[in-house]
Amino acid sequence: MAVADDLFGLVIAALVIDSVALGLRSWVRLKVQRFFGYDDAVLCFSFVGYIFFSAFTFVALHYGYGAATVEPWHDSDKAIQFFFAGQLCYVLTAALFKTGVALVLFRINVRRSIRHILIVSMIVVLIVILVFFFLLTFQCRPISLNWGVGKGSCFDYSTIRKTGIALSVADITSNWLYSFLPIAMLYNVQMNNRLKIPVVIILGIGFVSSIATVVRFKYILKISDRHKSLEMFHELENSLLVILWCHVEIFLAILASSLVALRPLLRRANEIFDQRRQKGTSDNQKSYSMRRLSRVGGNNSFEGDKKIGDNGFGSQIAIIKDHSGVALSDG
Repeated sequence: MAVADDLFGLVIAALVIDSVALGLRSWVRLKVQRFFGYDDAVLCFSFVGYIFFSAFTFVALHYGYGAATVEPWHDSDKAIQFFFAGQLCYVLTAALFKTGVALVLFRINVRRSIRHILIVSMIVVLIVILVFFFLLTFQCRPISLNWGVGKGSCFDYSTIRKTGIALSVADITSNWLYSFLPIAMLYNVQMNNRLKIPVVIILGIGFVSSIATVVRFKYILKISDRHKSLEMFHELENSLLVILWCHVEIFLAILASSLVALRPLLRRANEIFDQRRQKGTSDNQKSYSMRRLSRVGGNNSFEGDKKIGDNGFGSQIAIIKDHSGVALSDG
């Protein structure tokens, strides 16, 4: 299935980029600012959760979840089991990275009204996520019944679906809130043009992450029945697309939150750029002055050769030869 191939490549790229961005953030906080706060710790735990989420996704794909053709190593029970574990891991990771993003905004903002909004949003999102996590975990009793092992009972799928929709609505609302708040925070801030560009890029990444939740919501609505979704090809594809956009959301959220802390590096790069520009301007002025002095010095030397003598016009006149070949001279 093409979606499975795209998902594998996306997750690998996301892990590499996020590891670099988060590593730079940690280096700046520890080495440059010499401070490592609660928001940094939460983001690091979020990345660890994302690694586990990615690992469960890889194993589920390896065992054939969503595969178009059957291979000898495919095992549908294990594929569903690891896919289910990946869903639980995503929910916990979502709680962590959303808290981390909110804490980043909370730390860099000093306005009391915005801080109150952030606190309320964190509480609401965490409550919804935790309710969905426990409902998803214990939707079937025993839990192994989720991948078809054992006997027991499950909640009606409409209950899970409605809770999932509520989670998606809270997810979308919080993402857009966290994307627009930095604009309000930076509305009247005076900023160098070279610093504005990275800030705009970071905000753009946050907006794309918010859009990812909207796109994912579309595929959640398409999954109509839990048991059919494990059997029907197009429902399996929708499930993979939901997971794909979950990865996009986490990847971009961690990336944007990591880039926010790289402002000291941006300022340092801005200072180096200004120093080089000033040095280049100084060198150009010095070079221009040297050329001007050289030109003036050359003219003085020429005029000095001409002005030799008491009359100021030269006491010697060029020696010429007359028609007879005899040299004549005046002076």
